[in-house]
Amino acid sequence: MDNVQKALVATLIDYAEAGLDAPGLHDIKADMILDTDFAEGKENQSLLLRINSEKDLTQLPNTKKVSDKGPPFREKDLQWDLISNAEESANKAMDIKTLEKSIGNFTGFHALKGSSGMVFAAGNFAANVMVISEPPGRVEEIESVPYAGSAGELFKNIFAALGLSLDGTKKSGLYVLPSVPFRLVRDFNSKVSDLDLIKPFVQRHIKIVSPRFLVLIGKIPSIILGLSDQFMGDEENGCIVFYDGIPVIEIEGINSMMQSPEKKRRTWNNLKLLKNLMNEESQ
Repeated sequence: MDNVQKALVATLIDYAEAGLDAPGLHDIKADMILDTDFAEGKENQSLLLRINSEKDLTQLPNTKKVSDKGPPFREKDLQWDLISNAEESANKAMDIKTLEKSIGNFTGFHALKGSSGMVFAAGNFAANVMVISEPPGRVEEIESVPYAGSAGELFKNIFAALGLSLDGTKKSGLYVLPSVPFRLVRDFNSKVSDLDLIKPFVQRHIKIVSPRFLVLIGKIPSIILGLSDQFMGDEENGCIVFYDGIPVIEIEGINSMMQSPEKKRRTWNNLKLLKNLMNEESQ
């Protein structure tokens, strides 16, 4: 690894540890990537690497191969228990009110350590269009809305162009739920992310509401629903994918569009796909 590559990786690590990265970088650690200690300017190989370079471990007389079929680590048990509890809690909810209560009573979310409130959903739950938005920020938490301030205005204007609003009817309304109902809080010691824990609740929410169309804002909703790979096509012209038989489009994040107005054009291209679907259904 040359100096340019090392500098790039160091920058990525700084972003990851500062919480300014994409979710895919959350688990980056320096010792996973670098074999050099920048502060000391010398090699920093792990003990295992040093032993491997000196001996063939498979030839040691007391070495035993660990069976892949052996009992799992306790750490994995704890991870599975937490996810299993989230799934059980979500699947017990038979309607929106009990689902909201289930999320509020689930204590496994790391975001609870720093969040001040839950932003569950907004709009008309009977609307044909369900929007899964980005996690709320500090202001959204305080006001208990998916988007507040300038971001809220842009959100309303974008969907108003399609004749949709939070207070609209079944055909002209929106139902919006944040992908994660709490402001995300980084926890490097956690082994299960809030994106994993919220997944069964989001899936249950979709099942209960049964929307005709889904709009995902930003990348986090598609990560939670496992649709990221399907949206890696023509970003300029957009595409339609399906989740449990429901047509889904993805648009740019609201704050991202505010910082880079050129992204609004890509968002509009995707929304035109939604508009065409809505028009076809109404005919």
